[in-house]
Order: sequence, then structure tokens, then C-alpha cells
Amino acid sequence: MSYAGTAFAAPVTGTAKVKLTHVFATLQTGQIDPKPEDTAACRKQVSAPNSRYLGITVNTRYSVDPKSLIMSASSSLPSPQATKPVVLTIKLAPLGIEGQYAFGAFRPTALPDTYVLFSMGTDFKGAKSSILVLNEGKDYNCLVSSDPAPFKDGLSAKFGADQK
Repeated sequence: MSYAGTAFAAPVTGTAKVKLTHVFATLQTGQIDPKPEDTAACRKQVSAPNSRYLGITVNTRYSVDPKSLIMSASSSLPSPQATKPVVLTIKLAPLGIEGQYAFGAFRPTALPDTYVLFSMGTDFKGAKSSILVLNEGKDYNCLVSSDPAPFKDGLSAKFGADQK
């Protein structure tokens, strides 16, 4: 008799490394900003030495029990301040978005003006990371993502969540 069935399935743990290569301006509502000048301003902002997110690699460790749906994740990334070469680790909370495993940290202590987001498919493939840089006093925020189309899934609803 074999006990290799799913009744005794262990949590799936793994690591996903993705590079943040796409920049978008988002409205305060979380929708994509249609103004190209805002996207250009975001590209400049997230490439600056004191806010360098574009081109960094985010390393996310996760543990997901597909049966109980108990899950955890944390993302590690280089400090966005190029003058401080340290690695920051941000603990992410499960977001409960249907059809994917999604995690987020909203204004984490280490990066209080950001949202850090991670998602992957229920098959543990297609890992994506995004960092939303909140711009107080501006009409737009800056999204830096490994996803070329970040507004096409359920996670995009979190781009406008609780920005105050």
C-alpha cells in the first residue's frame, strides 16, 4: 500500500528570482496612468541613486500548503538607496486572490513608501514581483515589475489599496 497520495502532501517550498524590468505610472486608484510623461517621470525616479528599483533582482522564498492553504513568503531585495549596499527582507502576507498564490506587504517598515507584491500560478510557475513606489502629493505612483502586463490579473486591484 502506498501513502504517496495527496492526503499527506507536504507544503511546497521554493525560491523565485525575478528581475524588475518594466515601469508603469499608476493613478492613485491603482489603474494604469495613460499619460506617457508620468511613465517617463517614473522611469527616471526608479532609476535614481536614492530610489533604484529598476533592474534589481527580487528573491522570494515561499511555502504553500495547497491542501490547507497555509502559506508564507518573504522577498529579499537590494536597498533602493545605492549608497547603502544592504539586502532588505520583507515579510509578505497572503492576499487570498483566486486562481493564484499572491502575497503582499503594504508600507513595510523597511520600505514605508512602497508596496511589495509577489504572485505565482497555482502550479508554482510564472513568478512575478512588483514594487509600487508611493508618491505622496503627486497624482501618480510608480510601479516597477517583472510582469510586462501587470494590470491583467487580480493582483492589480492591490495597486490602489489603502494608499493613505
